[in-house]
Amino acid sequence: MDDDPFEIILADTNEESAHYRLQNEPDEKQRPYVTGYDRKGALRVLGKLTDVVHGQYSASDEAPCSLAVFEFAALGQKPASRRYREVQIEIVFAAHGTEGRPAAARRGGAGGDLSRWDPAVKGLAPSGHKSLLQTTHTAGRKHAFEVYAEAGADPVATAGTSYAYEVSDAVERGDSMVVEGMEAFVGRAAGKPNAARFTLRENASQKSGVPRFLRVAILLERRPGDEGLFLATVNVRASVSVFADAGEKVHRIMGRIPMDDAVVFDPKVPPTTDRFPANNLSSVSLADECSIESGRTENTAETDSN
Repeated sequence: MDDDPFEIILADTNEESAHYRLQNEPDEKQRPYVTGYDRKGALRVLGKLTDVVHGQYSASDEAPCSLAVFEFAALGQKPASRRYREVQIEIVFAAHGTEGRPAAARRGGAGGDLSRWDPAVKGLAPSGHKSLLQTTHTAGRKHAFEVYAEAGADPVATAGTSYAYEVSDAVERGDSMVVEGMEAFVGRAAGKPNAARFTLRENASQKSGVPRFLRVAILLERRPGDEGLFLATVNVRASVSVFADAGEKVHRIMGRIPMDDAVVFDPKVPPTTDRFPANNLSSVSLADECSIESGRTENTAETDSN
Protein backbone atom coordinates (compact mmCIF):
# COMPACT_ATOMS: atom_id res chain seq x y z
CA MET A 1 0.00 0.00 0.00
CA ASP A 2 1.45 3.40 -0.92
CA ASP A 3 1.79 6.31 1.49
CA ASP A 4 -0.78 8.62 -0.09
CA PRO A 5 -2.22 10.82 2.68
CA PHE A 6 -5.88 9.92 2.45
CA GLU A 7 -8.05 9.36 5.49
CA ILE A 8 -11.61 8.14 5.82
CA ILE A 9 -13.41 7.82 9.13
CA LEU A 10 -15.30 4.60 9.86
CA ALA A 11 -18.61 4.65 11.67
CA ASP A 12 -18.98 2.25 14.58
CA THR A 13 -22.22 0.34 14.36
CA ASN A 14 -23.64 -3.12 14.90
CA GLU A 15 -26.92 -3.11 13.06
CA GLU A 16 -26.95 -0.50 10.33
CA SER A 17 -24.76 0.33 7.35
CA ALA A 18 -22.09 2.88 8.13
CA HIS A 19 -21.87 4.99 5.00
CA TYR A 20 -19.04 7.40 4.40
CA ARG A 21 -19.36 10.87 2.98
CA LEU A 22 -17.53 11.43 -0.29
CA GLN A 23 -19.03 13.00 -3.39
CA ASN A 24 -18.33 12.85 -7.09
CA GLU A 25 -17.12 15.89 -8.95
CA PRO A 26 -19.36 16.77 -11.91
CA ASP A 27 -19.05 13.92 -14.45
CA GLU A 28 -16.32 12.27 -12.35
CA LYS A 29 -15.64 8.66 -13.27
CA GLN A 30 -13.97 5.98 -11.15
CA ARG A 31 -13.37 8.21 -8.11
CA PRO A 32 -10.27 6.86 -6.33
CA TYR A 33 -11.34 7.88 -2.82
CA VAL A 34 -14.25 5.53 -2.38
CA THR A 35 -15.65 5.94 1.12
CA GLY A 36 -15.61 8.53 3.90
CA TYR A 37 -17.36 11.28 5.87
CA ASP A 38 -16.14 14.05 8.08
CA ARG A 39 -16.20 12.57 11.55
CA LYS A 40 -13.75 13.03 14.40
CA GLY A 41 -13.03 9.70 16.02
CA ALA A 42 -10.15 7.52 17.13
CA LEU A 43 -10.94 4.63 14.78
CA ARG A 44 -10.37 5.36 11.12
CA VAL A 45 -10.66 3.49 7.84
CA LEU A 46 -8.75 4.34 4.69
CA GLY A 47 -10.46 3.34 1.49
CA LYS A 48 -9.32 3.60 -2.11
CA LEU A 49 -10.05 2.32 -5.61
CA THR A 50 -6.51 1.68 -6.83
CA ASP A 51 -6.87 0.04 -10.26
CA VAL A 52 -9.57 -0.42 -12.89
CA VAL A 53 -9.25 -2.19 -16.24
CA HIS A 54 -12.14 -2.67 -18.67
CA GLY A 55 -11.78 -5.25 -21.41
CA GLN A 56 -12.86 -8.76 -22.31
CA TYR A 57 -12.74 -12.16 -20.67
CA SER A 58 -10.21 -13.80 -22.98
CA ALA A 59 -8.91 -13.82 -26.55
CA SER A 60 -11.43 -16.53 -27.44
CA ASP A 61 -14.29 -15.13 -25.33
CA GLU A 62 -15.11 -11.50 -26.01
CA ALA A 63 -17.59 -11.19 -23.15
CA PRO A 64 -17.08 -7.68 -21.72
CA CYS A 65 -15.47 -7.69 -18.27
CA SER A 66 -14.05 -5.24 -15.77
CA LEU A 67 -11.38 -5.72 -13.13
CA ALA A 68 -11.46 -3.51 -10.02
CA VAL A 69 -8.96 -3.47 -7.15
CA PHE A 70 -9.86 -1.82 -3.84
CA GLU A 71 -7.81 -1.23 -0.69
CA PHE A 72 -9.15 -0.79 2.85
CA ALA A 73 -7.16 -0.09 6.01
CA ALA A 74 -8.47 0.03 9.59
CA LEU A 75 -6.32 2.38 11.66
CA GLY A 76 -6.44 3.66 15.22
CA GLN A 77 -6.95 0.26 16.82
CA LYS A 78 -5.35 -0.54 20.16
CA PRO A 79 -5.44 -4.27 20.94
CA ALA A 80 -7.45 -5.17 24.05
CA SER A 81 -9.07 -1.72 24.17
CA ARG A 82 -10.10 0.50 21.25
CA ARG A 83 -10.62 -1.87 18.36
CA TYR A 84 -13.04 -3.38 15.88
CA ARG A 85 -14.40 -6.81 16.69
CA GLU A 86 -15.87 -7.22 13.20
CA VAL A 87 -16.09 -5.18 10.00
CA GLN A 88 -18.18 -6.13 6.96
CA ILE A 89 -17.54 -4.44 3.63
CA GLU A 90 -20.15 -4.87 0.91
CA ILE A 91 -19.62 -3.56 -2.64
CA VAL A 92 -22.80 -3.57 -4.72
CA PHE A 93 -22.68 -3.08 -8.50
CA ALA A 94 -25.58 -1.77 -10.56
CA ALA A 95 -26.18 -0.63 -14.15
CA HIS A 96 -26.62 3.13 -14.58
CA GLY A 97 -28.54 4.66 -17.49
CA THR A 98 -29.24 3.31 -20.97
CA GLU A 99 -26.44 5.01 -22.89
CA GLY A 100 -24.08 2.36 -24.19
CA ARG A 101 -26.70 -0.38 -23.86
CA PRO A 102 -29.22 0.04 -26.73
CA ALA A 103 -31.13 -3.09 -25.79
CA ALA A 104 -31.97 -1.54 -22.43
CA ALA A 105 -33.28 1.60 -24.12
CA ARG A 106 -35.54 -0.45 -26.38
CA ARG A 107 -36.93 -2.35 -23.42
CA GLY A 108 -38.18 0.63 -21.47
CA GLY A 109 -35.92 3.64 -21.64
CA ALA A 110 -34.19 5.43 -18.82
CA GLY A 111 -37.06 4.82 -16.41
CA GLY A 112 -37.16 1.06 -16.99
CA ASP A 113 -35.73 -1.73 -14.88
CA LEU A 114 -31.98 -1.96 -15.53
CA SER A 115 -31.24 -4.72 -13.02
CA ARG A 116 -30.74 -7.34 -15.74
CA TRP A 117 -27.79 -5.24 -16.94
CA ASP A 118 -26.14 -5.13 -13.52
CA PRO A 119 -22.54 -6.38 -13.70
CA ALA A 120 -22.12 -9.86 -12.21
CA VAL A 121 -19.31 -10.83 -9.85
CA LYS A 122 -17.44 -13.53 -11.77
CA GLY A 123 -14.51 -13.85 -9.37
CA LEU A 124 -13.04 -12.22 -6.29
CA ALA A 125 -10.16 -12.44 -3.87
CA PRO A 126 -9.93 -13.08 -1.04
CA SER A 127 -12.48 -15.84 -1.51
CA GLY A 128 -13.70 -18.21 1.16
CA HIS A 129 -12.30 -18.35 4.69
CA LYS A 130 -8.80 -17.05 5.50
CA SER A 131 -7.15 -17.21 8.93
CA LEU A 132 -4.17 -15.33 10.33
CA LEU A 133 -2.69 -14.55 13.76
CA GLN A 134 -3.62 -18.05 14.84
CA THR A 135 -3.34 -18.92 18.52
CA THR A 136 -4.27 -21.90 20.69
CA HIS A 137 -5.29 -22.06 24.32
CA THR A 138 -6.29 -24.81 26.70
CA ALA A 139 -9.84 -24.77 27.96
CA GLY A 140 -10.31 -26.92 31.05
CA ARG A 141 -13.08 -27.80 33.46
CA LYS A 142 -13.35 -30.01 36.48
CA HIS A 143 -16.31 -31.96 37.74
CA ALA A 144 -16.80 -34.34 40.65
CA PHE A 145 -18.93 -37.41 41.11
CA GLU A 146 -19.49 -39.68 44.06
CA VAL A 147 -19.46 -43.46 44.41
CA TYR A 148 -21.33 -44.95 47.36
CA ALA A 149 -19.74 -48.13 48.68
CA GLU A 150 -22.25 -50.57 50.10
CA ALA A 151 -21.38 -52.99 52.92
CA GLY A 152 -20.18 -56.30 51.58
CA ALA A 153 -19.35 -54.95 48.17
CA ASP A 154 -15.72 -54.50 49.08
CA PRO A 155 -14.13 -56.03 52.19
CA VAL A 156 -12.01 -52.89 52.58
CA ALA A 157 -14.85 -50.43 52.13
CA THR A 158 -16.65 -49.04 55.08
CA ALA A 159 -20.41 -49.19 54.84
CA GLY A 160 -21.91 -45.84 53.92
CA THR A 161 -18.63 -44.20 52.88
CA SER A 162 -18.85 -41.78 49.94
CA TYR A 163 -15.82 -41.29 47.70
CA ALA A 164 -15.43 -38.16 45.52
CA TYR A 165 -13.50 -38.33 42.26
CA GLU A 166 -12.41 -35.20 40.40
CA VAL A 167 -11.96 -35.35 36.65
CA SER A 168 -10.26 -32.66 34.61
CA ASP A 169 -11.13 -32.18 30.91
CA ALA A 170 -8.49 -30.25 28.96
CA VAL A 171 -9.26 -29.29 25.36
CA GLU A 172 -7.01 -27.43 22.94
CA ARG A 173 -8.97 -24.69 21.23
CA GLY A 174 -7.82 -22.44 18.44
CA ASP A 175 -8.60 -18.85 17.55
CA SER A 176 -7.52 -16.52 14.78
CA MET A 177 -8.19 -13.35 12.88
CA VAL A 178 -10.56 -14.17 10.04
CA VAL A 179 -11.19 -12.67 6.61
CA GLU A 180 -14.03 -14.06 4.51
CA GLY A 181 -14.87 -13.17 0.92
CA MET A 182 -17.94 -14.22 -1.02
CA GLU A 183 -20.26 -13.28 -3.86
CA ALA A 184 -23.65 -11.97 -2.75
CA PHE A 185 -27.11 -11.13 -4.06
CA VAL A 186 -28.24 -7.68 -2.95
CA GLY A 187 -31.70 -6.42 -3.88
CA ARG A 188 -32.28 -9.43 -6.13
CA ALA A 189 -33.00 -13.13 -5.82
CA ALA A 190 -32.30 -14.38 -9.34
CA GLY A 191 -29.66 -14.16 -12.02
CA LYS A 192 -26.03 -13.82 -10.99
CA PRO A 193 -24.52 -12.25 -7.84
CA ASN A 194 -24.21 -8.48 -8.14
CA ALA A 195 -22.14 -7.80 -5.02
CA ALA A 196 -18.92 -8.75 -3.26
CA ARG A 197 -18.91 -9.09 0.53
CA PHE A 198 -15.84 -9.18 2.76
CA THR A 199 -15.95 -9.80 6.51
CA LEU A 200 -13.06 -9.16 8.91
CA ARG A 201 -13.13 -10.60 12.45
CA GLU A 202 -10.69 -10.26 15.29
CA ASN A 203 -8.92 -12.99 17.23
CA ALA A 204 -11.31 -12.81 20.17
CA SER A 205 -9.06 -14.55 22.69
CA GLN A 206 -6.26 -12.07 21.94
CA LYS A 207 -8.56 -9.03 21.56
CA SER A 208 -6.49 -8.26 18.51
CA GLY A 209 -8.84 -6.08 16.51
CA VAL A 210 -9.49 -6.83 12.84
CA PRO A 211 -6.75 -7.00 10.19
CA ARG A 212 -5.39 -3.51 9.57
CA PHE A 213 -5.13 -3.78 5.77
CA LEU A 214 -7.16 -5.55 3.09
CA ARG A 215 -6.61 -5.42 -0.66
CA VAL A 216 -9.37 -7.03 -2.73
CA ALA A 217 -9.67 -7.82 -6.43
CA ILE A 218 -13.03 -8.26 -8.18
CA LEU A 219 -13.63 -9.48 -11.74
CA LEU A 220 -16.97 -8.34 -13.14
CA GLU A 221 -18.80 -9.77 -16.12
CA ARG A 222 -21.04 -7.47 -18.16
CA ARG A 223 -23.71 -8.46 -20.66
CA PRO A 224 -22.69 -8.86 -24.33
CA GLY A 225 -22.59 -5.48 -26.02
CA ASP A 226 -22.89 -3.61 -22.72
CA GLU A 227 -20.66 -0.53 -22.72
CA GLY A 228 -22.87 1.53 -20.42
CA LEU A 229 -22.03 3.12 -17.09
CA PHE A 230 -22.36 1.17 -13.86
CA LEU A 231 -22.11 2.06 -10.19
CA ALA A 232 -20.39 0.64 -7.12
CA THR A 233 -21.93 1.41 -3.75
CA VAL A 234 -19.85 0.59 -0.69
CA ASN A 235 -21.67 -0.32 2.53
CA VAL A 236 -19.83 -1.03 5.78
CA ARG A 237 -21.05 -2.50 9.06
CA ALA A 238 -18.74 -2.47 12.06
CA SER A 239 -18.91 -3.82 15.59
CA VAL A 240 -17.02 -1.97 18.30
CA SER A 241 -18.17 -1.09 21.84
CA VAL A 242 -21.82 -0.97 22.85
CA PHE A 243 -21.48 2.74 23.62
CA ALA A 244 -19.93 3.54 20.25
CA ASP A 245 -22.52 1.45 18.43
CA ALA A 246 -25.40 3.22 20.16
CA GLY A 247 -23.82 6.62 19.50
CA GLU A 248 -23.55 5.93 15.79
CA LYS A 249 -27.14 4.74 15.60
CA VAL A 250 -28.31 8.01 17.17
CA HIS A 251 -26.22 10.03 14.70
CA ARG A 252 -27.74 8.18 11.78
CA ILE A 253 -31.29 8.63 13.00
CA MET A 254 -30.67 12.35 13.38
CA GLY A 255 -29.43 12.53 9.81
CA ARG A 256 -25.95 13.70 10.73
CA ILE A 257 -24.19 11.02 8.65
CA PRO A 258 -25.09 11.45 4.95
CA MET A 259 -24.48 8.71 2.40
CA ASP A 260 -21.64 8.67 -0.11
CA ASP A 261 -22.07 9.06 -3.80
CA ALA A 262 -21.68 5.75 -5.60
CA VAL A 263 -18.52 5.38 -7.66
CA VAL A 264 -19.28 5.65 -11.38
CA PHE A 265 -17.49 3.18 -13.68
CA ASP A 266 -17.19 3.85 -17.42
CA PRO A 267 -16.01 0.99 -19.70
CA LYS A 268 -14.71 3.61 -22.16
CA VAL A 269 -12.17 4.96 -19.65
CA PRO A 270 -8.61 3.71 -20.38
CA PRO A 271 -6.96 1.29 -17.93
CA THR A 272 -5.33 2.78 -14.86
CA THR A 273 -2.45 0.30 -15.15
CA ASP A 274 -0.75 -1.83 -17.81
CA ARG A 275 -0.17 -4.75 -15.40
CA PHE A 276 -3.36 -6.50 -16.50
CA PRO A 277 -4.10 -7.55 -20.13
CA ALA A 278 -7.37 -5.88 -21.09
CA ASN A 279 -8.01 -8.48 -23.80
CA ASN A 280 -7.49 -11.42 -21.42
CA LEU A 281 -8.70 -10.50 -17.94
CA SER A 282 -9.39 -14.16 -17.18
CA SER A 283 -5.61 -14.69 -17.03
CA VAL A 284 -5.24 -12.38 -14.04
CA SER A 285 -4.61 -14.24 -10.78
CA LEU A 286 -6.99 -12.50 -8.39
CA ALA A 287 -5.38 -14.30 -5.44
CA ASP A 288 -2.03 -12.73 -6.31
CA GLU A 289 -3.61 -9.28 -6.19
CA CYS A 290 -5.15 -9.93 -2.76
CA SER A 291 -3.30 -8.87 0.38
CA ILE A 292 -4.18 -9.16 4.06
CA GLU A 293 -2.10 -7.72 6.89
CA SER A 294 -2.86 -8.27 10.56
CA GLY A 295 -0.76 -5.42 11.85
CA ARG A 296 0.66 -7.80 14.46
CA THR A 297 4.04 -9.54 14.44
CA GLU A 298 2.91 -12.82 16.03
CA ASN A 299 2.10 -15.68 13.68
CA THR A 300 0.71 -13.76 10.73
CA ALA A 301 0.82 -16.70 8.36
CA GLU A 302 -2.37 -17.02 6.34
CA THR A 303 -4.34 -20.24 6.27
CA ASP A 304 -6.85 -20.98 3.53
CA SER A 305 -9.86 -22.94 4.77
CA ASN A 306 -11.65 -22.80 1.47
